[in-house]
Amino acid sequence: MDHGWTWRRVGREPPGGLAVSAASRQRVRRALVRLGLTRAQAASLRRLLRDDRRRWEAARQRLAECRRDLAVAIAGPMPDSLAALELTLEERLLAEKERELTVEMEKRTAALLRPDQAVRLRALAPPALGDVLGRICA
Repeated sequence: MDHGWTWRRVGREPPGGLAVSAASRQRVRRALVRLGLTRAQAASLRRLLRDDRRRWEAARQRLAECRRDLAVAIAGPMPDSLAALELTLEERLLAEKERELTVEMEKRTAALLRPDQAVRLRALAPPALGDVLGRICA
């Protein structure tokens, strides 16, 4: 029984994907209304998030590459323990860097908002927060 996983693996829309995106759009609209951003705030956030997003995505890509390299290093019948150790340490450092960038991005975002808006932003569920930030960046 295929639960849509093969659809996602090959990059096509999984069954029911349109309903998910409609729910996502609705969640974004509700969250944006709750936040009550002014046009100036939205423009400032858009600029800030575009810059932060590039750095965050670069860190995330380096982390994914490191994890692939680590999987290759330990996959063989005689894994290279030194390479695996080095890649494990690098993976931990990159994961920590990604977390730091996320926290920094959240702080910088909250600094552009009024206190009541920052509280509402922090109260959003992670999927809604990601959708809202993605919508602001678009």
